[in-house]
Amino acid sequence: MISRKSKEEIKTMTKAGSIAEFALRQLTKEIRAGRTTIELEKIARRLISARGGEPAFLGYNGFPAAICVSTNEELVHGIPSAKKIKEGDVVGIDLGVKYDGYFADTAKTVFVGKPSGDALRLIKGTREALQEAIRAVKPGAKIGDIESVIGETLKKYDLRPVLALSGHGIGKSIHEKPVIMCDGRQCTGETIKEGMVFAIEPMATLGSGEVETSDDGWTVKTKDSSTSAHFEHTVLVTSTGSRVLTDRM
Repeated sequence: MISRKSKEEIKTMTKAGSIAEFALRQLTKEIRAGRTTIELEKIARRLISARGGEPAFLGYNGFPAAICVSTNEELVHGIPSAKKIKEGDVVGIDLGVKYDGYFADTAKTVFVGKPSGDALRLIKGTREALQEAIRAVKPGAKIGDIESVIGETLKKYDLRPVLALSGHGIGKSIHEKPVIMCDGRQCTGETIKEGMVFAIEPMATLGSGEVETSDDGWTVKTKDSSTSAHFEHTVLVTSTGSRVLTDRM
C-alpha cells in the first residue's frame, strides 16, 4: 500500500524539500572544470547542515558519502573522490536530505563548458521528461500514466530510458512504495491519491539504456559507455494536481 501523508508530515517534508532544493541549487553553481568531486561533497555537507538537515545518503546501506556525483557514462551513485571535473563533462548530482525524520530527494544533470549537440539533446530531453511526468501527477491518475509520459518524452528525443532503476515513494523512509519506472503503459498500476509523495526520476542514455555496476560496488554506468543523464524531484499529490517539494516555492 502507498502511504498518504498527514498535514504535519507534509509540512515536515516541505522543509526537507526546501533544504534539498537550496543545497542542490548552490552546489550546481560550484561545478566547474578543475574542481574535484570530493570538494563538491564537502560543500554539500556544509549546505545541508547550515539549514538544519542531515545528508540522507550518508551511511545508507553503507554508502560512504552525502551526495552522488556521476559523470558522463556514469548514471547514478557515483562516489565523490579526487577525480577532477573536465571541460565537456556531463555531471549529475543526486542529493537527499533528512529533516526531523522525513526525507526529500532531488537530482540534476549539467554540462561543463560548451555542450555537444548530443549532450544538449540528452539533458533537455531528460529534464523535459521530468516536467511532463510532474504534470501527469493528480488524484485519480495511475502510476503507469507517469511512467508512460516519461518514456514517450525520452523517445521523442531519441533517448533510451533506463529500466534497471526506478523512482519511488518517499516519506519516513527514503525509498517507499510505489516503484516508478522510466517507461510504462497508461492506465496501469496503483491509483494516485491526495497526500501521496513520489520521488520521480527519469534516467536516460544516448545508447542502449543498459547499465551495470562498477567495481566499487556503487557507481552505475552504461554498458556501452554512452553518456547518461538523471533528473529528480520530490512531488506531493494535492487535491487538484501536484506540488514539487524540491523546487523553489
